[in-house]
Amino acid sequence: MQRLPHYLMIVFSLAVLASCGRKDEDMTPVQPGETVTYKDLVYRFSMKAPKSWVVESVPGRNTTYYSSAATETRFQKFTEGDYGARVGVAAVEHMTKEKAAQDFKTSMENVNFTGPDQATLGGQPALKVSYMTPGDEDGLTGYRIFSEKDSLVTYFDAATFGEKRMKKYEPVFTLAEQSVQPAFVLKVTNGKIDSASLNAMMEQMKPSQTFSTFSGQGFSIQYPDNFHATPSAGGVTIKGEREDAMVKVDANTVAKGIDLAKYADENAKKTYHGAALSSTTVGGQPAKMVSYGSAATTARAYFVMSGLTVYRITVSWPNELEAGFRPALEKSVQSFKAR
Repeated sequence: MQRLPHYLMIVFSLAVLASCGRKDEDMTPVQPGETVTYKDLVYRFSMKAPKSWVVESVPGRNTTYYSSAATETRFQKFTEGDYGARVGVAAVEHMTKEKAAQDFKTSMENVNFTGPDQATLGGQPALKVSYMTPGDEDGLTGYRIFSEKDSLVTYFDAATFGEKRMKKYEPVFTLAEQSVQPAFVLKVTNGKIDSASLNAMMEQMKPSQTFSTFSGQGFSIQYPDNFHATPSAGGVTIKGEREDAMVKVDANTVAKGIDLAKYADENAKKTYHGAALSSTTVGGQPAKMVSYGSAATTARAYFVMSGLTVYRITVSWPNELEAGFRPALEKSVQSFKAR
């Protein structure tokens, strides 16, 4: 057999070494996992994204989630960092979706754009522009969708590097895109928010049907992912934008010989002005419950015991919005587990 020339053997050897040293990328579709909801308090647009992703945000303008900090570097420099993905949502003032889409198509060099095509975003008519870097299988690739309301354009952007990674991150892109609530302006007349703006704002305040999990000292609880969980001493406070809609967990260590019934009865007398207790369950565990509140708000306190620790789970919701708040908040309470 004829031997290869010496220089070709060197090239071949280097190629073999490079291929052996290169780690094939796992192209299994990336699932969103636990999510978080970003909500802009200026123009009210919002979007869900994986909780573990890195976020960069400018209130009143945009927010972007990156699959890692190194991926954010790749999007900024294009020459270093991880080949990950991003999802983002933004609002642009005094604009139409047609002009926003056209402006976007001239915003980058050496990128091919297609569209705009008809689409929807947040239930509104929208325009979709796709983009990719020609001749580069690891080049910038993605799409942007533009919708319009109240002279504000909301756009959703999903991008990665190469068509093959578009499929890899498709589950995240789909969840984020479908969760977008477009920007709008709160219209005030004679000192009052108009009904359309009020209804839109109230709709955004409702608990999400998608839940995250908080793990505390000796317990766990699920909560709507557009609410925020703030750890406290031995417990957690879970709230959205309304102060009268919340779930709170606190823990107390009791002396030996004090059982759940005795502890709950003493608390009902001291804290809840003698309100009547009832027996129930929380997450399949025996519990005591006291109901209280006001004409505007319903509130309940549940007591669950594990060892010498009594957990009190407090929940409340506004009566006028009971249908929108109660089911999700009660589901949160029933997800409580003492370990």
